[in-house]
Amino acid sequence: MLGRLLNRVGRCLGRPLRIRSRPRETVLPDATDGTVEPLRDVVRESLVPRWLAALRTRVFTGLAGLCLMLFGALTLMVQTGLAAGPDLAGTLAVQQVEHPIIASLMTAVSAPGFPPLSLFLVGGVGGLLWLAGYRLESLFALLAGGSTVLTQTLKALVGRPRPDADVVRVSEVIAGHSFPSGHTLFYVTFFGFIGYASYALLKRGRPRTVLIWSCLALILLVGPSRIWLGHHWPSDVLASYALGLAYLVLLVQSYSRVRLRPAPS
Repeated sequence: MLGRLLNRVGRCLGRPLRIRSRPRETVLPDATDGTVEPLRDVVRESLVPRWLAALRTRVFTGLAGLCLMLFGALTLMVQTGLAAGPDLAGTLAVQQVEHPIIASLMTAVSAPGFPPLSLFLVGGVGGLLWLAGYRLESLFALLAGGSTVLTQTLKALVGRPRPDADVVRVSEVIAGHSFPSGHTLFYVTFFGFIGYASYALLKRGRPRTVLIWSCLALILLVGPSRIWLGHHWPSDVLASYALGLAYLVLLVQSYSRVRLRPAPS
């Protein structure tokens, strides 16, 4: 069963996989084999002209810087109490949308962000990529999921209480601090990297389209779901979107530099 699963992943990536019972012989990879080639094709197109690629890199680096500045501004607003009024108004506005389908959707979207499911998700994706032979992608998927460590550190430093059930509707009381939203930061970094890797590595087709749009939908919906469920304030979510985007941009740039590095001759 594992062999069939890995072979299916390999076919999607244009790289047939085989599970062998005997030790593998050392075989030099073909120049057109592996994950590098699809990504190289994308990058070759972007390298015409070269100045445009350099400009694009600077633009995304600048975007990461702006996101960090926005995160810093929101942190300051939270610590000085300036975010309290807008947060309450925003939460009440989001929670006015009431429907059984909305309730089910918001609950379902948030579910993968709670441990231990989130840990199984990161470990499962990283392990599957590793077994399929995509060691670098496995490492970066774990780094993307590791944004939870950053979240816990920031929560402890800011120490903001979660929304009070006497002020807004709280679907379930959960422990921990509120700022920033761990779910939102995790979704932006982890599902953002999975979406990018799907676009860069998979051949065009339904699997790639489904993966990319599924990742995008989870990222867009997780923020409103955290507010709707009463687990976070809007400023918690906005700060996580900003910080998560900066983290993702730097992660993708690092991955691209390592993956496209010329092989030693």
